[in-house]
Amino acid sequence: MMRWLRYFVVVFVILETCTVRGDFGLRIAVSGSSVLEQYALRIRDDCNLIESSSGEIVLDGPSVALNEAAVALKTMFEQIVFYVKPIGLSVASLAADDVGPVETVFNNANRTIAAFAAFINSSAPALLATIQTKVSNTVRLELNNILNSLKTSTADLGSALSSLRTAVISARNNNATSSNVANYVKPSMVSLAQTKTLLVSTDLSAPSFSAVESARTINQANVGIQIGISIESGTMLTEMWEGMLVKDYERIDASLQQVKTLVAREVPLVSGQIAQFDSSYSSLTSVLSAKYSEINSVYGNVTNGTADNVLNAYKTLVSSAIGYIRALIESFYPPIKPVITRLAEVLIQRGKNSDFCYESYYPLVEQYLLSGQLSIITCLNTELEREKYLMEALLEINYQLQFFLEDANAYLKTCYRISQFDNPLTSQCLQEHKDFSDLIPCTAIKEYATMLQLLCKEVDSLLFRLWSCVSRDTIRFPLEAKDILVQVNMCALFGTAS
Repeated sequence: MMRWLRYFVVVFVILETCTVRGDFGLRIAVSGSSVLEQYALRIRDDCNLIESSSGEIVLDGPSVALNEAAVALKTMFEQIVFYVKPIGLSVASLAADDVGPVETVFNNANRTIAAFAAFINSSAPALLATIQTKVSNTVRLELNNILNSLKTSTADLGSALSSLRTAVISARNNNATSSNVANYVKPSMVSLAQTKTLLVSTDLSAPSFSAVESARTINQANVGIQIGISIESGTMLTEMWEGMLVKDYERIDASLQQVKTLVAREVPLVSGQIAQFDSSYSSLTSVLSAKYSEINSVYGNVTNGTADNVLNAYKTLVSSAIGYIRALIESFYPPIKPVITRLAEVLIQRGKNSDFCYESYYPLVEQYLLSGQLSIITCLNTELEREKYLMEALLEINYQLQFFLEDANAYLKTCYRISQFDNPLTSQCLQEHKDFSDLIPCTAIKEYATMLQLLCKEVDSLLFRLWSCVSRDTIRFPLEAKDILVQVNMCALFGTAS
């Protein structure tokens, strides 16, 4: 029993040692099949590169026209990958196959080649027509040439595989061995299949480059358009204006809150201090009590009115300027918009002058847009400086209101200490404080009126000042944009604007 087991192990090892790779559905190896497999896998790798490059094409950019062009281009590259990649995989599988049957192995490769030819003859023309409409005739011709080259090279590969298939079937039917398989599957046949497979891989370099260029031009055009759209929205300018004014308003509001806090704290203290005086001073203290009641009422009205009016004034300043900013943008952006659109068209068309024209004239567009923004920014900065002076004036009014109250309690404490030993001096002290206090309500109301006058004047004159500042530039924008557009069109045709 052990002896039979030893024989079995020996036979098993011999069989394992003698097992070789089989190719093309045969049980034996065929010289050159490994090289063919490598060339076929190049087709797979080339298709992966096309897929990766075309995947960079942006389909949801800011321009509907560019998105439609992008979809058409990407669809074409996807179709090339969809049909050609299986050809490479089929040939690679065919070259390494060691199970067969021969007919099935070769039929898989032939079927993928036939499917690609059917696509080129049936669906591709409509897709090429769409590309001509959405992109350009130049790109359509480029892709048409790519398809025709691939159609020829894949058909040639199919012919080479057909000859190889006949030879492999003959080798199988005649039970070819490793020593005589070359008599049936001739090296020249394998070499021809290698050459034709390599040609298909070589032909894929063109769609790979086309995919890269399509992604570059589409995406670059999208960036150019997006820059224009961001300026058209006016977001940067309005945020600058609104942001600066909000900071000023917050400072004024904080100052006003200090006044309110001071009134809420000091008036009760003053009233309490007045109540401590002896009744012999009632003729003066009663007047002071009444006066501080009035002060409390007046300050309440003034601070509430200030809060409402300052907020409304700053809202008006913000909204008025933002409205004017948008109006100014409408004066300089619409004239340049056709130039931006035309440059995007020229770039994605990939004509012989496309890159030159885009690189030459988009900087002029950027300069134009920057110039328009700078005109507005310069005027807004001037206004922001004015608003700082307004803010300081409003803060000064709040400081005046605080000044009247800050030392009142301390002053009355001094009068109270004097009252403990000197009646005439106490009466004089209280009388002086009464005379000082008499001015407070009237002065507060005057300060409030001054504040309202400042705010109204600023709001009323803002739009006029902005208009007079910017109007000197608005007339040149349409003329400048029209001149750039003419130069771009000349460049697209002749490569120069002269």
